[in-house]
Amino acid sequence: MLPEININVYLANRRENDLLIDAREEQLYLRGTISGAINISLDNIRQLYELPKDQNIYVFCQTGDLSREIVELLRDAGYSAYNLSGGYREYLRLRLEGLTAPSVSDNLPH
Repeated sequence: MLPEININVYLANRRENDLLIDAREEQLYLRGTISGAINISLDNIRQLYELPKDQNIYVFCQTGDLSREIVELLRDAGYSAYNLSGGYREYLRLRLEGLTAPSVSDNLPH
């Protein structure tokens, strides 16, 4: 079983050196994403293998299904990768209800 963390629990405990990957298609990423996320979709999967192996990688997609597959690939290649369950849809749902804790990067000085 792959390690999964609820996306909102992760964001409430996010560390500055974590790598946050938005695995959704670029069009969805451009409409909105989580602060600090970089977009690497399945179409650009080779870019995933260029990520540093000395950092934790947290991956989300729209619902959590695609990101689960990507995390499996990364873990098989020796990365410390984690699926953010619920995905961007869960993040938005709770945020709209006012239940999402702000991410650490939202509180960092600019």
